[in-house]
Formats: sequence, structure tokens, C-alpha cells
Amino acid sequence: MLKFFRKIRQRLLTENKFSKYLIYAIGEIVLVVIGILIALQINNWNENRINENNETIILETLQEEFLENKKRYSETIKQQSYVIKYCKSLIECLELKDSEYKRDSIGDFIHFGALNYFRAEPLVGSYQSMLGSGDLKLLKNEGLKAKLASFSAEINTGFEDETASMNLLNQLHLEFKSIGEELYPNQLRQRLELAERIGKNNEERNKIISELYQNPNILNPLYTKAAFEKNRLDLQKKMLNYSNEILDLIETELNHKK
Repeated sequence: MLKFFRKIRQRLLTENKFSKYLIYAIGEIVLVVIGILIALQINNWNENRINENNETIILETLQEEFLENKKRYSETIKQQSYVIKYCKSLIECLELKDSEYKRDSIGDFIHFGALNYFRAEPLVGSYQSMLGSGDLKLLKNEGLKAKLASFSAEINTGFEDETASMNLLNQLHLEFKSIGEELYPNQLRQRLELAERIGKNNEERNKIISELYQNPNILNPLYTKAAFEKNRLDLQKKMLNYSNEILDLIETELNHKK
């Protein structure tokens, strides 16, 4: 094709038909420009198609991660709500100092409340990978990018001080060490495939509970633990809301692509 156009140019120049040659040259330039524009258009179309496919993959990966995050937060919130409930019940027992008040449940309050700890560990690998690779720009939904950034910021900020929480838990373990075995819930023994403990008589049990109520080193750390648990529960509820909002935005984007 190029050889054909070259022969035309040479013939026009040989015949001194400059005006026709000029028109022809302009036309040839226009054809070249059109060719370049078409090539660029095809290249842009291919690039956009690749970006669209990559965005879909990213959205589906994020959807999978946040479905798992939603599950983790939902389960942890449920369990942690019980922890707070049992901590509050134990605080009531310690304040009333009534050996008959909820006496059969005190072991549950200790082991499922004071000595329990729950925290969801969310998945953020895909988002961190997007930040590192620069693929975040492939997401066209600015609202989704903002929610992902807020979610990541909350995770990086963290919960209450982890060291303080573990110190409280260790302190409570030490305080309950002398009586915890006597009040160990039978359902935990069953889980460990241990035989059911023969119950103590009322006098022995009242003595154990009385020792618990007279211990001055339990109530204050238990208050603090309950407050920490409540703060963590509130934050995890917030993270669950973020997860739901992110999933809604992802679903909307994926539906637009169908």
C-alpha cells in the first residue's frame, strides 16, 4: 500500500501537477491521522476493556472478603454481647453480696463473662494490595473508595489498648484462681469430656461464694473490663455497618456490569 502511494506521488511530481500533488499530500496526511486515531481508539477500547475486567475481579474479591468480615463481626458481636451481659450480672452479685442471688449461675458469670474475650480480626488484604499496586484507581465509584478508606482507617486506629485488656484478663484469672475450679460450669466440663463434678453442699458453696464477695481485688478490674468490652462492642458494631454499606456499594457496581 505504501509503495502504491509512493508511485502516485512520484508521477504527480514528474508531471508538474503541484496543485494535485498538494491535495493528494493533504489527503494522505488526513488518512494517516485517521489511521492513528483509529489505532488509538482501538488501543483505548482494549485498555478500557482490560480495566473493566480487572475492576470486576477486584469487586468480586472485595465482596468475598467483606462477606467474611460481616460473618466475623456478626458472630463476635453476638458472643461479646453475652460477655458483657455476664460481666454485668457478676457485678450485681458482687455489689449485693447475697449468697442466694443467682448462686447457681455465678460460675457461668465468671467463666463466660469475666474470663472471656472476643475480638473480630477482619480481612483487609485486598484493599491493602490495591493501595500498594495502585489498582485503587480502577474503582470508579468514589463512594466505595471512601468507605474502604474509612474502614481501613478504623482498623489501623485499633480498639482499646490491647496490653491493658490482657493485663485485666490476667489479673482476673489470678483472683478467681482459688475458687474458679469449684464454680467451673458443667457444660465446659462436658466440652472437655470430663465427668460432671459432684456438687458441694450448700454450706461449702456458701463459703466459696462468701470468699468471692469478700475479695476487694475483683470489682474494680471487672468494671474496667466491662467498659473495655462495651467500647470494643460499639466499635465492632460500627465496623459491621461499614461492611454492610461496602457490600451494598459493591453489589450495585456489579449489577451495573451485568
